[in-house]
Amino acid sequence: MSPGSSTESYPAFARIGLRENPDRDSNPGHLVSRPATLTNKSPALCRREFQERFPGVDPPERTTVHKIVNKFKTTGSVLDKKRRRRRHVLTEEKLDDIGAQLEQSPQKSLTQLAQQAGVSRTSAHNATKLLKCHPYKVTEVHSLEAGDLHRRINFCNWFLQSVNDGSLNPQLVMFSDEAWFHLHRQVITQNTRYWSVDNLRLLHESPLALHDSKVGVWCAINAKRIIGPIFFHETLNADRYQALILDQFFPQLTEEERRYGVFQQDRTTAHTSSSSLRAITDIFEGRVISEGLWPARSPDLTPCDFYLWSSLKDRVYRSNPRTLDELKNNIQREIVKISDAELQHVNQNVIRRYNTCLAANGKHFHHRL
Repeated sequence: MSPGSSTESYPAFARIGLRENPDRDSNPGHLVSRPATLTNKSPALCRREFQERFPGVDPPERTTVHKIVNKFKTTGSVLDKKRRRRRHVLTEEKLDDIGAQLEQSPQKSLTQLAQQAGVSRTSAHNATKLLKCHPYKVTEVHSLEAGDLHRRINFCNWFLQSVNDGSLNPQLVMFSDEAWFHLHRQVITQNTRYWSVDNLRLLHESPLALHDSKVGVWCAINAKRIIGPIFFHETLNADRYQALILDQFFPQLTEEERRYGVFQQDRTTAHTSSSSLRAITDIFEGRVISEGLWPARSPDLTPCDFYLWSSLKDRVYRSNPRTLDELKNNIQREIVKISDAELQHVNQNVIRRYNTCLAANGKHFHHRL
């Protein structure tokens, strides 16, 4: 506290002991020139005067009064000193140590790195810059089993050859799928990072599984439009698939789609039961991509998975829906917003992905896109 500063800068109970100096105008140091005016009072008297001036407010404890008095005696002020932050110098040895820590376990956070290296988080961040390391995101992908690569290569070859010889119009391939949308839970992968000088394109495999959900959504998408959403609330079996999904889907098909369209679905039991396939072939005849042709565990090959579901889940939760009806309305609204140009771009991406899958010999190919 510099001479002439206002008493308002002092705690209320400290100001009680600071008596106005009758020579205030001639003595700008009246607050600090006589610390005895504060220190000569007993803590009990200070507490009593505090209660008189601030009724209804608990007075300070005796120990607090003693601390303030001692601080005033020592520094001439009751204000806390600014703490000086200890600065850490990043020496060559420290940089080498941090580099070794990152090389040993590159997926640690900056906080963990700072603790292990004995430096501040800011210093750890500066060290990663000096080491030219960057936080690359780990991509979560589906797991592939033995035999999947061969089936993925066979399908991509068949699809591209059929497009080239004109027996299949990619504009009329109707890709279908269902997904669960949770009302109060989303999967967050933004915190999964690893530190490296180069982007190693790391992948994290996770099994494909259905989750306990609030609402199920089924859609079919081609290059021209999206049919759906069709909502359901129970796990689909063959009977529900036909009654809840197919019976609503078929009436929405155009004449062109009925005559020349190709219908794709995955290999789940509800889709490939004899009754489901019979209902589908009654409409599409032999133009069906399903069991025997569609490769299992290949969500990266269908636009419902690599585009539609991820796009919708990024958008429908922005307004933080509180009820199931709000969530459904959000899903319907966001699907309507998808433009024709966006659908055409997605359809072109299908061809690109199938070519890339072949180049990767059926393996994961996200890093090649």
